Amino acid sequence: MEKVIIEGKEGKLELPTKVVSNVAELRPLLNPDCWKIFEKLMEKPAFPAEISKELGINEQKVYYYIKQLKNSNLISIEKTEERNGALAKYYSASADSFAIVPSQNIIEKKSKILKQNKHIENEATEFLKDFTKKGIFSAKIVVGSPDPHGAYKARARDGHLAAELTAFLGANTQGFELPLVFLDTMVKDLKHENSNLIILGGPVTNKLAEQINNYLPIKFVPLGGNWALSSKPSGKDYNEDSIGIIEKIPHPYFKGKWIMVIAGKRNTGTIAAILALAKKTSQTVQPNNFDKETHARVVEGLDLNGDGLIDEVEFKE
Repeated sequence: MEKVIIEGKEGKLELPTKVVSNVAELRPLLNPDCWKIFEKLMEKPAFPAEISKELGINEQKVYYYIKQLKNSNLISIEKTEERNGALAKYYSASADSFAIVPSQNIIEKKSKILKQNKHIENEATEFLKDFTKKGIFSAKIVVGSPDPHGAYKARARDGHLAAELTAFLGANTQGFELPLVFLDTMVKDLKHENSNLIILGGPVTNKLAEQINNYLPIKFVPLGGNWALSSKPSGKDYNEDSIGIIEKIPHPYFKGKWIMVIAGKRNTGTIAAILALAKKTSQTVQPNNFDKETHARVVEGLDLNGDGLIDEVEFKE
């Protein structure tokens, strides 16, 4: 017998619960008089004549409903007792509540999905462990300022993506240290910033991305008045506008601190990187295809439904 816990005004109440796989077993309870009889037997054991008198239901009907309830295993004989020269059977409810469980096939499918999700969650937790203290996320998320700033006098347009990133972090950690999100103009240069960092956006719009760029396995390089991403692990260059990177490296100036860079050649590339982290976590947190010691991934954002928005990603390395 299973149990269900109900929160009530008097506190928590544990109810013996019968697990039902075939909803037809509960069919007798759909009749109002049968339900009244069942409720009476939930209170205390009783025999049909007693129930008939207390509920004002014809005794033959009571016997009829008792038979239905017994055949559905909703009640059972609690005891027998001689009354007025006859043997009276006392019945009681077999449970105080019921739980309808789906078919075994559905249970197995649900179990498989839960195991997959748990596996992904464990991988994400492991990937983020360097940014946490006892499960609490402890890092600064740094986004580019929306005002003209830095060597390129650029305005960042990807600050709103910090909300989606935070949702991912919240799902895979036990909480946050606040404040959480900072503009790049609010954070010290890397040489003086003794903290874990998640840098959102590329070197044009985020001055910390510019400072960390040369330390990245896959870095931004100028190319004919534009930018490309150049990968040391694979030796490849990527010029597509919707290319994004997710890279995790030790802080170059402070031992024990870590930096993650989530960026793209353009805004669409940064969106693709965020989408990869949230939607294809298990693949994203794996090492680079060409260097298993390096956490650096390249993704390309795709617009599969043709609405002009990135809705899928493809891993390049």
